[in-house]
Amino acid sequence: MGNTTRSRTRLHALLKGSLIALTLCAAGAAQAWPDRAIRMIVPFPAGGINDTVARLTASYLGKELGVGIVVENRAGAGGTIGTMAAATSEPDGYTVLLGASSTIAVAPNLYKNLGYSSTKDFVALGGIGSAASLAVVAANSKWGSLGQLVEVDKKEPGSINYGSAGAGTSHHIKTEMLKLRTGAKWMHIPYKGGAPAMTDLMGGQIDFLLEPLPTALPYVESGKIKALGVTTMKRAAVLPDVKTFDEQGIKGFDATLWFGLFAPKGVDGEITRKLGDAMQRVFASAEVKQDFQKRGLDAYEGSSKQFDDFVVSEIQVWGDVIKKAGIKVE
Repeated sequence: MGNTTRSRTRLHALLKGSLIALTLCAAGAAQAWPDRAIRMIVPFPAGGINDTVARLTASYLGKELGVGIVVENRAGAGGTIGTMAAATSEPDGYTVLLGASSTIAVAPNLYKNLGYSSTKDFVALGGIGSAASLAVVAANSKWGSLGQLVEVDKKEPGSINYGSAGAGTSHHIKTEMLKLRTGAKWMHIPYKGGAPAMTDLMGGQIDFLLEPLPTALPYVESGKIKALGVTTMKRAAVLPDVKTFDEQGIKGFDATLWFGLFAPKGVDGEITRKLGDAMQRVFASAEVKQDFQKRGLDAYEGSSKQFDDFVVSEIQVWGDVIKKAGIKVE
């Protein structure tokens, strides 16, 4: 009996010692973080808005943290493949996800068997920024206004098509919202990313796009495409002559896309705090705000908690929109 008691006591002491050692080890790892490069998964191809925002963020945030941030493009299925890869990655603080309104707020409401939950499988680290979209056509396009796209479609329903970066992306959902508001029957042509959609727009294979302002801006400024309208209630500072949809008769139309960083659930709380604090410092700086503004982006200002609350509310908002509009993935 005495031997049994002593054995249990020794086992208890060993287990307790092991637990303390593991706790100290984890604490030490969190304190040392980051001591190597961080991987940022971007669930879309290079060249689109998500990739542009990711590389800007990697540059500024990497400098703030003192380590390199490597962008890894994992495209497919409207951004859900790369997002799923991030959700199932090792929660060690060395893999983060460039999340957007399309993959975090829209996709969970659009796909029945998505494979990930935005709230259960991820930790919201912080916001990056937001942007308007532009209705754009090729430079030599016969379309000269948003009104023409609507009026011609009324006479010949389905004769006009629009492109997107994929089903469920901001291009797709916002254009479907526009269809609901105008009664248009435009045909949807999904691509595997915004860059190939833009290439086909300029080549005349599709009629128009609702392209995020930051990626559309260089093409507008170079004269390769024409902007017919902006999706926010206020005109864009970088394109002050382009009218809003509201000004063109689509009253109250106001839609933006947003971006943030997420980590797989299970990352040490000290690491997520460090990441969130670093992001808040970066995007509150005057240098970053000015850089973002000239690119057509508005830098996010707020804490990780505020961003997390915002994400939860956006999931609800887009869920309501998709349900009421009856938007479905082709």
